[in-house]
Amino acid sequence: MIDYLRKRWKYLVAKLTGRFEETADPKVQLEQAIAEAKDQHRRLKDQAANVIANQKQTELRLNRAIEELEKVNGNARQAVLMAEEAAAAGNADKATSYTTAAESFANRLITLDGEIESLKSLHFQATEAADQAKAAVTQNST
Repeated sequence: MIDYLRKRWKYLVAKLTGRFEETADPKVQLEQAIAEAKDQHRRLKDQAANVIANQKQTELRLNRAIEELEKVNGNARQAVLMAEEAAAAGNADKATSYTTAAESFANRLITLDGEIESLKSLHFQATEAADQAKAAVTQNST
């Protein structure tokens, strides 16, 4: 009995939905479809803007990391030169201090190198996503 009532209910709902579709004003339906398409396009543009912003942010982080790598590399070279000069001058304490500083810079270089590699792959992925987002917006606008 319950199955019969469910079937009748579904039939009634389907019939009423069909009647509504038949009596609906095409102009109103068209306006609703246009409004929905515009809203979808706006959401797609917002998402694309977020993806592109993420790509730019990743690019900036990568550039900063590369600049820092160059700076630390220069500092490490300078520390090695100063350690060699101090050793040549016979000042063991300064040579040890400069050698320790050079080792510290070398450790930072290793860390930065790993970070740069990670940022490069992240930047590549972000660039791919940005290109896809731009293509999706272009395709949707047409």
